[in-house]
Amino acid sequence: MTEEEHPQRRLSGDLEDAVRRGDIQYLVDALGDASFETRIAAADRLGEVGGDKANLALLTVARNRWGERPEVRIAALRSLGGIHGAGRYSDILQQFIAGDNRKVMAAARKMLQAVDPDGYPRRLAASGSVDHGAMRVYGISRERSALPLLREYVDARESARDIASSGNWGKVYAAARALGKIGGAESVEILERLLSAVDAEESEETKTLTRGRLDKIRGTALVALERAAGL
Repeated sequence: MTEEEHPQRRLSGDLEDAVRRGDIQYLVDALGDASFETRIAAADRLGEVGGDKANLALLTVARNRWGERPEVRIAALRSLGGIHGAGRYSDILQQFIAGDNRKVMAAARKMLQAVDPDGYPRRLAASGSVDHGAMRVYGISRERSALPLLREYVDARESARDIASSGNWGKVYAAARALGKIGGAESVEILERLLSAVDAEESEETKTLTRGRLDKIRGTALVALERAAGL
């Protein structure tokens, strides 16, 4: 078969040639190719070439939430690791670990945890993340900087009286477990407030499903309270 019958293979070869000759503009232009596979390949190779122009192009792609596919944005984020040192790269990744596309968030968190394992829990808390994955990290790492965030989340659920809602009860459950592992007086205080909120949300008219969720939260919070008080 001729090269014309394999345009992707030919273009991939062209990208490799561009890397060898340091043709950054060719690689930057390839980021606008109609094929997302080609855009991914171009992003990967820009990290190999490096430099300010490559950095700017990759950051632009990574931040293009509405105009670029998550896979290409992830490739750009990954490639930026070849341009920056660990500290700067961690700061860049932190911008993508919350409030973004789920695929991009998951990939950015994995990259950040790999490059800055000790600082990852603190960075995650600083991002304001209160999803299941974040709650687990806070508990496992006993990240005390997450306590104000957990308090705010519990307070918000108490005010809204939606602790047992389908969108929140699992996260409230995870928050209780995290608080038990973090421990200390502040965790105890938050857990006691959570238990009061659970009692206040329960009534004789509470539906069976909701009552079951509240019971699970209560049970976990009681165990967590005992553990937190002992830490």
